Amino acid sequence: MNRVKMRPKSVILAEWLYLASIGLLIAVSVLTWDAAVAQGGFALAAGVTAFGVGLSLLLLILTTRRGSRVALWLLVALTVLGAAGVMLQVATGVLATGLIGMLTIAQLVLTILPIVLLFRPRARAWFDEVADRGVDDDAEEEIEA
Repeated sequence: MNRVKMRPKSVILAEWLYLASIGLLIAVSVLTWDAAVAQGGFALAAGVTAFGVGLSLLLLILTTRRGSRVALWLLVALTVLGAAGVMLQVATGVLATGLIGMLTIAQLVLTILPIVLLFRPRARAWFDEVADRGVDDDAEEEIEA
């Protein structure tokens, strides 16, 4: 059976950094919860937060554990959208000041760094290897009669 090499350090570090960014996303959500509920109601605030965290976790797992290139590019797109949102906040002067502003910038940095790590040579080689494998090692092989 064709086995894929262990994940490179850059993929493992990317996973941990992105998890830290998700932790900061949750912290910012908690700190801004009252304003979010006041603006859109409890259901919308909870739904948007749960969707953002859930989507981030799903894409992260599919990227760093399963080697999915589709998930990688969706993670890149999500990161670009997040960066654009923060830049828009800065450009329009609505980026929160103090702790929330600092956490927002730190969260952005912790989403960009992992993306860079996932495009390092060893990480790209690992993604290539996973793609070349073609069949999941955990999947049962069909038995031909």
